[in-house]
Amino acid sequence: MKIALFIPCLVNQLMPDVAVATLELLEKLGHEVIFPKGQTCCGQPMTNSGCYNEARNTTMKLLNSFKGVECDAIVCPAASCLVAAKENFHEFDDSPEAEAVIAKLYELTEFLHDVAPIPAFSKAFPHRISLQMSCHGVRMLGLASGSEFMGKPFNKVEAILAKIPGIEIRYPERKDECCGFGGTFAMDEGAVSAKMGKDKAWFHANTGAEYVVGYDPSCMMHLDGMIRRQQLPVQTRHVAQIINAAL
Repeated sequence: MKIALFIPCLVNQLMPDVAVATLELLEKLGHEVIFPKGQTCCGQPMTNSGCYNEARNTTMKLLNSFKGVECDAIVCPAASCLVAAKENFHEFDDSPEAEAVIAKLYELTEFLHDVAPIPAFSKAFPHRISLQMSCHGVRMLGLASGSEFMGKPFNKVEAILAKIPGIEIRYPERKDECCGFGGTFAMDEGAVSAKMGKDKAWFHANTGAEYVVGYDPSCMMHLDGMIRRQQLPVQTRHVAQIINAAL
């Protein structure tokens, strides 16, 4: 398939290794990957704060960078940024061109589970991981069933990672509770955000995992800070890095 990469500003500026891992794993799987120029912020920090008019120009610049791009899918390694982009694109542009872009948007693990499943992994990853099931992915993208869900449980992220030889998957206590980052919530309510993050970091460390693994870079950044400040014996990795290492 021909895939256009959507790399949010947080990934580009603070976690470029996640973008590289996403590119490499998609190419290892035989996909043609392109990177449309002109990408910028999805507008989430502004819309989180209620500044919709101020977000318009930034959001439209991002949307316009994908309009008319020939591809089968637009793949993003950041769940919350993808959700924000979808919502903001709908908010600011109801044209057929915008709808065509929105219809192709996929979070990375969503794409690898629903659209182009990985047939097999060639390398083992003999490590215990603790999965960070971030809010946007669970409750807005349907990557897994939440604890309040009454139907048959499912987890697309676990379904992908469980195929990797040697991996051991654990979950923290209160596994789908928010880590406390919440975009601008971390600035508006810093003390509450920090307490939630510290608790979540301890829950992950208590699983005995070597790595905390997640699909949302903003949450992983928040947890990484809490882990380092508390000197907990665990490291953070994005799911793209784990998948790429096993291909």
